[in-house]
Amino acid sequence: MRIGYTRIGIDEGLPVDWSGKLGADGNAKFGIGGGQPYAGLSSVVLGNGLSGIGTGASVGSTVDNKIQYSDNFTLQRGKHLLKIGGQFIRFRQNRYYAGNNGALGSFTFDGTMGSGLAYGDFLLNLLSSKGRGAVVGKWGQRHWLDGIFVQDDFKVNRNLTVNIGMRWEYSQPLYEVADREANIDLVTGKVLLAGKDGNSRALYKPYYKSFEPRIGIAFTPMPKGVFRMGYAMSTFMEGTGANLRLPLNPPFFVETNVNYDPRTPGNIGIGFADAPNSGSLAGPRTAAAPFYQGRAWDPNLRPQFTQQYNASFEYQLSQTTSVTSAYVGQKGTHLVVPHEANNPVAGTGPVAGWINSNDRRPLFATLPNVGNVALTEASARMSYNALQLSGRKRMGGGLELTGFYVWSKSIMENLGYYGCGSVNAEGAYWQDAYNRRANRGPACFDAQSNLSLGGTYSLPFGRGQKFGSSWNKATDAVLGGWNVNYFTNAHSGFPVTIFASSANTGGRTPRGNVRANAYRPLVIPSQSVDQFFGPVVSSGASIFCAANVNNGTCAYGSPDLGALGNSGIGTQRAPSFFNIDMSIGKKFQVTEHQYVDFRMEMFNGLNHVSWGAPGRDITNPGGFGQITGQVQNPRNIQFGLKYQF
Repeated sequence: MRIGYTRIGIDEGLPVDWSGKLGADGNAKFGIGGGQPYAGLSSVVLGNGLSGIGTGASVGSTVDNKIQYSDNFTLQRGKHLLKIGGQFIRFRQNRYYAGNNGALGSFTFDGTMGSGLAYGDFLLNLLSSKGRGAVVGKWGQRHWLDGIFVQDDFKVNRNLTVNIGMRWEYSQPLYEVADREANIDLVTGKVLLAGKDGNSRALYKPYYKSFEPRIGIAFTPMPKGVFRMGYAMSTFMEGTGANLRLPLNPPFFVETNVNYDPRTPGNIGIGFADAPNSGSLAGPRTAAAPFYQGRAWDPNLRPQFTQQYNASFEYQLSQTTSVTSAYVGQKGTHLVVPHEANNPVAGTGPVAGWINSNDRRPLFATLPNVGNVALTEASARMSYNALQLSGRKRMGGGLELTGFYVWSKSIMENLGYYGCGSVNAEGAYWQDAYNRRANRGPACFDAQSNLSLGGTYSLPFGRGQKFGSSWNKATDAVLGGWNVNYFTNAHSGFPVTIFASSANTGGRTPRGNVRANAYRPLVIPSQSVDQFFGPVVSSGASIFCAANVNNGTCAYGSPDLGALGNSGIGTQRAPSFFNIDMSIGKKFQVTEHQYVDFRMEMFNGLNHVSWGAPGRDITNPGGFGQITGQVQNPRNIQFGLKYQF
């Protein structure tokens, strides 16, 4: 039996006034109205590869308490080893988060408001969107995570062992201690308050069917070979981060998020002077564009189910060497993902005649002052299939080696809440909020080939070694007993999704990234750091087609006015990765039980450059294919000296 308690507190601090001179009215000094809760300057996104200024100030504070009880019982009878147990965890989460827009907020220029260039829109003051979070107290969510299991390890005979088990898990729906939560019925547009009018405290249903079977088999058909296979199902309730939790809805928390129609762009000079600080999601619209940003959780939200299966064969080549080949697969269903639930639909007729994009939102009639609604739902799928080869030579003659090669393919429909760092993949929200399958493609971490090699070699010099066995103590102290270690990792490039960011979709992509139209494979005659996808100009003309034009030679073009791009996910690949870390060391014996351990370690020992992801926006030709950084640090050498006594 085990009982445990942990408490973790994290204070993310206040935003930093980067100039030291902005003060409490930094926005006003830049001509931005509306006041501000902290010193500094709101974030201004300039686009087109230009660095923005200011900060959104996504400040927060967390106190997380966890109480855990677990108990296991083991019984061995004959060929059976039976294990029964359970685990019960109580989560107490007290959290403040200003929202993704931040306490100071942000202003975005993206080139869709008239000029065709983000920086052009900035110069013309054609604001595409703005948003700001709130400064309030903590909210507290509570829930239980319980699980019980039974497992039998059955040794059928000397060559065959079978493991069979079942686990049942229950993740209680999250509720707020003072019922400070609101949800949105996406069918009727009704705002649902926790614990009111017959609503549950969590505002979504519990799920009781998280049964997780598992089976494993180990079979030795020959003295030097062993076959293993296994299958397991597991469930997991995604935490979704703080930003999409239901306490972050009015009237308990007010985050403004305004997406302007191209015909009525915003004005950064107004700032947040027109933004409400209180109110209800069900209130009337107070300006040309809706102000509130809403969160909704699917009432049928449930944990994801992940099935994992593998089969391997290991063969012993010698007393010190073995090789293994394996198939490894995984299938995930009901993955919890964010989804824009109030996305403007396409208009009718020519785009110029479409009504305002905010009046084309599904909830316009019932929630006219609500813009984006981030829906948390369990709808996405993923798969992973891989051939894995490995070999190992255990210590013999001073040498130990390990090597792994993996050839794999991973497919997903959404990259989740936290994305993939240093990868130019798709965003968290689908381009087309009404077509999940259009975002099915290579996973953001899908490197099809992975190679890892590592080893240790004790150099055969010095007393007791092949060479120098008769050296005197002084010579052996300097030249004997050295060892070398290395680890090499290499993989092919990650997927790159091609964008047409400044394409005018008629307001149909308030969250999703606009992809390009794909017409044929991209031919890359030459590559460089500045043009990884080849030259963007050929014979004096751009290699990209104009909007909705297929000239018979271009690989990509912009979608037509009001349309979405037809290009898939991950149609290009970023540069590959290679790194080797090395070390050399020696122990200098002082007495029989005391020694000095010297090591020299080299990270990225060959000083190899592995480039970052290239630019992928065809509406910014100057930056398309351009690589501006690397994903590893330059060579770093460090020395270590340790006295053991």
